[in-house]
Amino acid sequence: MKRGEKRVKRHIISLRISSEEWDSLHEIMKGLQFKRVSDLMREAFKQVLIPPTSFNDAAAEGQKRIG
Repeated sequence: MKRGEKRVKRHIISLRISSEEWDSLHEIMKGLQFKRVSDLMREAFKQVLIPPTSFNDAAAEGQKRIG
């Protein structure tokens, strides 16, 4: 980022979940030591943006996203 530029933050996720999903989410967060759902989502985005290590991994990821 260049000097004098502003870093803009945007809200991108609105998610409605069930009580059971809420409970599961909190259990996951305890295990990962996240305090906020946004921290969990940032970590998930990082994982999605990491390039696959091989062609086979890329093909498997593509299949998961398609089907």
